[in-house]
Amino acid sequence: MNCTIESLQGMCYIDNLVMKNCKLVNTTLAFEYSNVDAEITSRVESVFNPGSGVVRAEQIGELIIEKDKIDPARTQIICKDIEQKSDLPEWMRKA
Repeated sequence: MNCTIESLQGMCYIDNLVMKNCKLVNTTLAFEYSNVDAEITSRVESVFNPGSGVVRAEQIGELIIEKDKIDPARTQIICKDIEQKSDLPEWMRKA
């Protein structure tokens, strides 16, 4: 609660992660395969394949959902400003 985190691929592979009133600074590829209840009061650079739960954020730069890897219906994304949605991470699009 009430934390500030800066991370590359942060909060990944975590069961029952709860974050309330938190800021994510320069955080990319967040929440991969995590079961999450997150309330983020800042921009998240990118969210990648959240496993299940709810992600609430002020802004998401890129939401990456690989439908062949996760079931998108298991995660609720609550964000009014998602700049880009994609089905592959950037490094895979360049290959």
